[in-house]
Amino acid sequence: MRLVHTQEPGEWLELLLEPGSLYILRGSARYDFSHEILRDEESFFGERRIPRGRRISVICRSLPEGMGPGESGQPPPAC
Repeated sequence: MRLVHTQEPGEWLELLLEPGSLYILRGSARYDFSHEILRDEESFFGERRIPRGRRISVICRSLPEGMGPGESGQPPPAC
């Protein structure tokens, strides 16, 4: 997995996600970095080739404060 800072593309980090891994993005990692799973031909960690396989994504999001059920306010802006 690669994280790239949205404002400073030279600031990036690659992480090894073993099969069965769970990762949680929050705070700066969630909002200030793009995140991507590498294409098969780029899927290396150091010199180690990482075979790609099936993956399952579960996304849980919460509404901004003041946007809960029954509360008035504007909807969150679209990304």
